[in-house]
Amino acid sequence: MAVKQVTLRSFETEDIKELHRWSNDPVSISMAGRVPLTYEQMENHVEKKRKNDDLLLAVENEEHTLIGWVFLQNIEYAHGRAGIGILLSPEARGHGYGKNAMEQMINIGFNQLRLNKIYLTTRGTNEQAIGLYKKIGFIVEGQLRKHAYMEGNYYDTYFMGILASEWKQK
Repeated sequence: MAVKQVTLRSFETEDIKELHRWSNDPVSISMAGRVPLTYEQMENHVEKKRKNDDLLLAVENEEHTLIGWVFLQNIEYAHGRAGIGILLSPEARGHGYGKNAMEQMINIGFNQLRLNKIYLTTRGTNEQAIGLYKKIGFIVEGQLRKHAYMEGNYYDTYFMGILASEWKQK
């Protein structure tokens, strides 16, 4: 598969409409363990992230079409760490865009924000995401047993992280 190039840009208010659509996709809801959100709830979610000083970036494909967002959240400069998250449109999943977008955001976190660690959590059932994160260089640091409830069952959650020293070795 050819490497899919993406461009990261500021996530704008007008992008919320597409984010709302992606977030309410059944696969997104299942993998993130959320309930469907109204447009107003999605606006409030984005605004809360902005007030928290999360770094929100839109992901565009080669045709400059909005296909997702990637963010650093809970940025703690005193400890040199932040959480990372990504959501792609249903149409863009599985084509290599996520890897490129995550790598660009990790570069920003380590090289521009001077973070030491970037971490994430993911469902144990989200094998595609776990595979991607491992390919990028994330290491499973912990497994929270039966930590997430979804559709009548409890599932494990994985805590994964990557250090700046591990990233520089790539």
